[in-house]
Amino acid sequence: MNAPVTWKEFYSVGVPSLDDQHKQILGVINELYEAMQMNSSQKVIKSILDRLVQYTFDHFKAEEDAQQARGYPGYFEHKALHDKIRRETKVLQEHADLVTDHNLLHFLKEWWLGHIQNEDKKYAPYMELSGSRC
Repeated sequence: MNAPVTWKEFYSVGVPSLDDQHKQILGVINELYEAMQMNSSQKVIKSILDRLVQYTFDHFKAEEDAQQARGYPGYFEHKALHDKIRRETKVLQEHADLVTDHNLLHFLKEWWLGHIQNEDKKYAPYMELSGSRC
């Protein structure tokens, strides 16, 4: 079965550690999609969702810490977007039995890829100018 999304270099924000985290999160989302396609048990799906929530929260903390350390001027707006996805991810986790393939693909394509391509790319040049790329 093909994954619903594969990493492409144009998704890169140019910060290797954050790109690696993005890849890891997309991998877990693909794993969840595949488990759902195979009608895996709710126990399996919940386990994958639990990992997705943990990876998401860990990644956002790393990204926010990097932004603060470099004095990124868009930090507060970016954090507000993260807070929104934290809430949405927790809802997915709490209602795993209601998550459909369609919900998952919408979550993946509309939020994660859109966020990486549109919002995360805003901080990348600033981090490069700061002299450190994480």
